[in-house]
Amino acid sequence: MFLYKILKTEGLDESAIQTLKDTKDDNIIYFYHPTKTFFEHLRQLYKIDIQSLFYDEKEAKYQVKNKSGAENIVTLLLLYPKARTEEHIERMVNALIILKFQNTTFIITEEKEEFILHFLENHENKEMTDREGLVGLVNAALEKMSDDARKIRDEITAIETSISTSGPIRPIFNDLLQLKKHLITLTLTYDSDDKLIEFFKREKDLLHLETKGENGTIQLEENLDTLKKLVKSYDSYLGHLDVMITNLSSFQLNAIMKTLTEISIVLTIPTIIYGFWGVNVKLPFEGMAFGFLLVLAVSLIISGVVWFWMRRMKFL
Repeated sequence: MFLYKILKTEGLDESAIQTLKDTKDDNIIYFYHPTKTFFEHLRQLYKIDIQSLFYDEKEAKYQVKNKSGAENIVTLLLLYPKARTEEHIERMVNALIILKFQNTTFIITEEKEEFILHFLENHENKEMTDREGLVGLVNAALEKMSDDARKIRDEITAIETSISTSGPIRPIFNDLLQLKKHLITLTLTYDSDDKLIEFFKREKDLLHLETKGENGTIQLEENLDTLKKLVKSYDSYLGHLDVMITNLSSFQLNAIMKTLTEISIVLTIPTIIYGFWGVNVKLPFEGMAFGFLLVLAVSLIISGVVWFWMRRMKFL
């Protein structure tokens, strides 16, 4: 069984952070809204530059540092997608830092994340070793990613419905572009996180990790593999939508050209008739008061006959 605390980093000094870490009980300390001062305290205490790792790197990282004697400081940086609340995506990836000491685990995220809070609440009264807590945290992050990835399916379905009802209008292309950018980011993120799974498998003896079970390395590998398959299938689905949009656009263009061709052919008949009656020789209806109307009627009748015949023959 472990204890946990949820702390905003403002106002924490080095002594407070050191006190949180130096305990004989198993503890998980969750920090959010990290400040530059907080990262400087960590650097001074543990000689680890967490700030550059947290903000500058866009790639999963791991490190095992021997601090003193048999104590190892394990540093993990896991990437996960940022919630998409706007159409234009700028910063699409968040970082989860895990610092594992002998009896204490520090968790650091930019915002207060619900999936971490749920993990801590759900396991508060359960027997769990520190190594199970470490793997459990990563598993909680992977489950959160799976939920986020499945939401893309609803967005793709909405786009498909819009295409069926409204056709490939301009907003559809913008939505597709944003989804494609998001899926590319997910693919790069999950491929990068593969390093952590390989690290767990390689260093399972050092970290005292189990291979099987709910919090085993095999389960981690399977969860990440599921994520990657989800993203790959959605990317393929979007590719099929692209083909459908291209075909629909071509069909609409062909329909427009067909209509214009019909109009052009039918309007050619009056042009020929008016040209014929414009010849400078003696012609029918020339001396009649309503000759103009008769010529107009003849052109309309012939045009209608041609239109009907071409439709009947399915030329148009």
